Amino acid sequence: MGNKQNRLEVLKSMLKVEHSMKISDISNRIGVSPMTTRRDIEILEKKGFIKVLHGAVIYNAAENAGGLSDYMLTVAEGQNKDNKKLIAHHALSYIEDNDIIFIDAGSTTESLARRLPDNLNLTVICYTINIFLAIADHPNITVILLGGTYNRETMILEHKGISPMLQSNRTKKAFISAGGFHSKLGVTCSNDNECQTKMAAVKQTAESFLLIDSSKFDEVNSCFFAETTGFTHIITDNGIPDAYRSELEAMDTQIHCV
Repeated sequence: MGNKQNRLEVLKSMLKVEHSMKISDISNRIGVSPMTTRRDIEILEKKGFIKVLHGAVIYNAAENAGGLSDYMLTVAEGQNKDNKKLIAHHALSYIEDNDIIFIDAGSTTESLARRLPDNLNLTVICYTINIFLAIADHPNITVILLGGTYNRETMILEHKGISPMLQSNRTKKAFISAGGFHSKLGVTCSNDNECQTKMAAVKQTAESFLLIDSSKFDEVNSCFFAETTGFTHIITDNGIPDAYRSELEAMDTQIHCV
């Protein structure tokens, strides 16, 4: 297929249907070289139509939906990016060789997953495609991917109630994200299926880490999943409001401002 514009339209149509494809499969389907395919992918990625994660080309449903979903990972990734990287980097310091860990949905937790060094032997439980792709090629990680119905907008594998696989596993450490942290209304997120998973993960771990940037303080989402005192550690950035800083300092929870 020689015409570039035609190739781009065909590629867009394929990804709308397939949602995720390998570069080699795209090349074979369209009938062009992998190098040509990569150039076409680069064009669509710059336009925000697709994302490329560890060799997988993924249709960016949230971006192309016009921002209609309650929770869009692709939007969250761009917000407070530097603080999220700092939080993820600090969280990494608590992960030890042979740990069994749970990594929650979210952009900060994805940043953590991408930082896991190759020399660590780990078992990681996750339930989102972006986290899975971030660790799928890791040479020393055993991945337990919780099943469910795939939500294209959030990249979450949703399960009614709590996944039996999650119920039957225990972890040493759970790294949890949140959409809101409120002194009266607790820790919240916007997705009910996600909420059930978070609650179970916190309950079934030896140490729970809430990874939350300062923009989430005094915010409230619809789904409650934990009290503000319900974590072993809270890792945040130095931009938290003064009122919440005082509240955190009064808790038994270990607070880490990075």
